[in-house]
Amino acid sequence: MCASTFGSLLAKGILMIILGILMMVFTLASLFASEILLAILLIFVGITLLTAGTTFFGEAKRTWWVVVLGVLVILFGILTLIFPGIMLVYAMYVLAAAALIGGVTDLAVALMGKSAQFNRGLLAVSGILGIILGVLFLINPVISAFTIIEIAGIFFFAFGIVAIIEAFMAKSASA
Repeated sequence: MCASTFGSLLAKGILMIILGILMMVFTLASLFASEILLAILLIFVGITLLTAGTTFFGEAKRTWWVVVLGVLVILFGILTLIFPGIMLVYAMYVLAAAALIGGVTDLAVALMGKSAQFNRGLLAVSGILGIILGVLFLINPVISAFTIIEIAGIFFFAFGIVAIIEAFMAKSASA
C-alpha cells in the first residue's frame, strides 16, 4: 500500500514539475494548448447541455434557454478553435469583468458590513486587489494571458516539489 502511495506521489510530482517547466519555457505553446483544451471543453459542455438538458444549477428539465445556452457554448467552442487569438482576448475581457465585479462587490460588502465583522479588512483588501487585477487585465489582455500561464507553470512546479516531499515523507512514515 505504501509503495503505491510513494510511487504515485513521486510520479505526480515529477510530472507536475515537468509540466511547470514546459509551461514556463514554452509559454506561447502552453497558451494555445490551453486555448484548444478550453475550446474542446466548451464543445463538450454544450453537447451535454443539448443532450442531457441539465444545467449547472441542477435543474433536470430541458427548457428553451438550456438549448440556446448549449448552442451558444458549442458556437463559442468552435469559434475558439477557429480564432484562438481573438477568443483569448475575449476570454481575458471576461476574466477582467469577473475580477472587477468581484472586487467591487467585496469592497462594497467590506465598507457596508457590520463593524463587528473581523474580516472586513481582508475583504476590503481582496476587493481592492480584484479591482486592480481587473484593470490590469483590461489594459493589456494578451500580456495578462501570458502572465497567467507563467504563474500556472510556477504553481505546477511548486506543487510537484510538494508532491515529491509528500512521497518521501509517506515512505519514511511507513518505515
